[in-house]
Amino acid sequence: MRRALQWLLIWFNFNEQRRRIDLQILWPACKENARDIDHARAAFAVHAFNDPAWASLGHDEIAKRISALV
Repeated sequence: MRRALQWLLIWFNFNEQRRRIDLQILWPACKENARDIDHARAAFAVHAFNDPAWASLGHDEIAKRISALV
């Protein structure tokens, strides 16, 4: 049981790191290449809703985080 919990914590941290990288690299690229902030968010959403690191958060949380991007 303890090993399973450790594995879940490692996996959560791995996904959090992947999301952080997306926000550091992909999000600025989306903003730079989009017509406006809404199109940038839409482009980022395509990635987020199809990436397991983001999908693990659930639809509502992903939408909340994307709508907060500036």
